[in-house]
Amino acid sequence: MSKKQSNATKQANAQRAAERAAAIRKEQEAKERRRRVLVVSAAVIGVLALIVAIAVAVQSSRDTTGEASTPPAGAVDSYALPYGQAAAPVTVEIYEDFMCPFCGQFETASQDMLTEYVDQGDVLVEYQMISFLDRASNGTDYSTRAMNAVGVVLDTSGPEVAKEFHDLLFVNQPAEGTDGLSDEQLVDLAIRAGAERSAITQGIEDRSFEQWVKNASDRASKDDINSTPTVLVDGEKVEATTIDELVTETDEAIQAALEE
Repeated sequence: MSKKQSNATKQANAQRAAERAAAIRKEQEAKERRRRVLVVSAAVIGVLALIVAIAVAVQSSRDTTGEASTPPAGAVDSYALPYGQAAAPVTVEIYEDFMCPFCGQFETASQDMLTEYVDQGDVLVEYQMISFLDRASNGTDYSTRAMNAVGVVLDTSGPEVAKEFHDLLFVNQPAEGTDGLSDEQLVDLAIRAGAERSAITQGIEDRSFEQWVKNASDRASKDDINSTPTVLVDGEKVEATTIDELVTETDEAIQAALEE
């Protein structure tokens, strides 16, 4: 036979039931918060992955380094402008950028010495032009445009005219951090060097050897060329800390190579 519950017992039971209900609600709310966090995190990760994928796709569409390129007629070692006889016993490679002020200083300081060796038939100079300093020309890609222009002149007018044009680019070298020479100025200097306007204008304006320029710079990087000017005599890098020292050490390296 059942007994009636007292008011105190009823209140205690009601309180315990309320506490259990509150605990259940709290647990359900915690589960719901965790679910929302997981959903939001998954969405954020998905958006970040999409952004990264888009960035990679955009960069890939811009970066054509490594794609096939046809070198200009007359280029040696695929990317170099030759100066001297191919049969010369010593080869001097000069890695340079047309926006690099130190390259301009080296050209001025070494010109007489290298010309004498070339005239004697002792040295073949290979100007390994690269475009490391495009960032230093206010978005005009001067290093690329200048090297492309040399490629156009080499292809259409031959090594002698291209070498004269190369020298004029350094004589008229723009300051680092400026826009560089315009395409029209490049054309004018090429004509002064002996090129025909009709043969070079379109190639200079359209950057017809731009891929060749990119690949030349990429190969130089892979060959651990990380500064300009860099000089190699018969494949051996000439070490120096100043331009004058670089000229002297280059001269001594050539003499040593000739004596072997």
